[in-house]
Amino acid sequence: MKVFIVGGTGLLGAAGAAELIRRGHSVRSVALPPIPKGANLPTEMELTLGNINEMTDEEIKRLIEGCEGFVFAAGVDERVEFPPPVYDAYYKYNIAPVKRLLGLAKECGVRKAVVLGSYFAYFAKLWPEKKLYEKHPYIRSRVDQENVALSFSDDKMGVMVLELPYIFGKQPGRKPVWMIFVKQLLSMRRAVFWPKGGTSMVTLR
Repeated sequence: MKVFIVGGTGLLGAAGAAELIRRGHSVRSVALPPIPKGANLPTEMELTLGNINEMTDEEIKRLIEGCEGFVFAAGVDERVEFPPPVYDAYYKYNIAPVKRLLGLAKECGVRKAVVLGSYFAYFAKLWPEKKLYEKHPYIRSRVDQENVALSFSDDKMGVMVLELPYIFGKQPGRKPVWMIFVKQLLSMRRAVFWPKGGTSMVTLR
């Protein structure tokens, strides 16, 4: 199967591409420049550098043409700061591209599509009484992204959304996300203060 990945140079996109290639599939990707210095990207991956949000529909369709699978491994998370109203930015980067790209993917004959989402969407559904959707614009955007993505699923193209937790890993040329937590812990000096409760974390592998 030939798979098209949006964000094939990122931590998850690159790892996904490598695993697909290891399993005998071929991968074509588009990603924002520049390539991280020392990045260990699969040499077999067909890579185009550019901003897919600035490409025309025809340019995107030429990239997707011939692919049977589609993976959206791009967008922004809650660590990125935007001026209010922040939901507009989340819509611009997480929802609008999914809506546009899945429509184009279906036109090109893609049979299977995967969107890398967030487990915050799962929690919003698990605990409706907490009103996470209403109170938190990032969580709202992830639920909306999921609903938009699944609206394209039918007998012509199956769509899946992975509700991913925190994922720890490293990539040459990029600072690991978890360095934020290391700095927080180091700043606490003698005692570590942390709220009650827990969360789910997995490694890249």
